[in-house]
Amino acid sequence: MGYDGPITFYVNGIRHQEKDEEIGYDQVVDLAYPDGPRGPRYDYRVTWKDGPRNEEEGILKKDTSTKLVDGMKFDVNFTDNV
Repeated sequence: MGYDGPITFYVNGIRHQEKDEEIGYDQVVDLAYPDGPRGPRYDYRVTWKDGPRNEEEGILKKDTSTKLVDGMKFDVNFTDNV
């Protein structure tokens, strides 16, 4: 049983909406840094709060996803691995 309306969430304080109930690392990074550098030298730290029940806070790692809930907040920070 899915949620019928768009889910409102925030990435670095900017409001977004999504119909899917799950969101992946790459999607969140693309919303935060659409033109940001990519590749093995670059990394993004993605954390969330106000997430799904029993997972109110967490870290979203590369190649993973998380359940998306209304009002969820993501913070994405760029790091250079040089």
